[in-house]
Amino acid sequence: MLNEMKLQAYGKINLSLDVLRKRPDGYHDVRMVMQTVKLHDNIDLYREDEPGIRLTTNLSFLPVDENNLMVKAAKLLMDEFHIESGLRMFLKKVIPVAAGMAGGSSDAAAVLFGVNRMFDLGLTRDQLMERGVKLGADIPFCLLRGTALSEGIGEKLTVLPKLPDCPILLAKPALSVSTRYVYEHLNVADPGGSGASRKYPRNRHA
Repeated sequence: MLNEMKLQAYGKINLSLDVLRKRPDGYHDVRMVMQTVKLHDNIDLYREDEPGIRLTTNLSFLPVDENNLMVKAAKLLMDEFHIESGLRMFLKKVIPVAAGMAGGSSDAAAVLFGVNRMFDLGLTRDQLMERGVKLGADIPFCLLRGTALSEGIGEKLTVLPKLPDCPILLAKPALSVSTRYVYEHLNVADPGGSGASRKYPRNRHA
């Protein structure tokens, strides 16, 4: 088993995002094309003898308890597989927070990948996706990466032809708005059609 790992958690952009309707259960029917970009956070994982999950970051305003998706992701696997060792994590945050780039979800996906390898759990990528979607709708895509059509609550992914290499300008204004807030306050007329559904859980951003 590995004692430490260095990981890169890549951000994503939406090449298209169609919000079709809001369902009575609070979910939104959506269909979107997602694309990984090279902008990434850096994550260091260290296995420790002392039980527990500890997280530190370079940004003082980020939660480091179970309100952080990284901690939730590590706990999900460590509880399921009864891992008694401890895990120390350091996050160098580069992806802008509350920018719609799935920074928190990408960090959580990297932790799922890392814990799986560090403790030799033997889970496939699809099995990690099945677990990750319980924490956040973007996590399955962040495990897949590349270019994909995303449907359902994020678990229905169809790989699309790779986007040609090209420069992409990312501009983040000073205003920060959480994805959850946007969806909760979005006024979408019901077109009467069927489509994919998405609902954002609380604390989905790291």
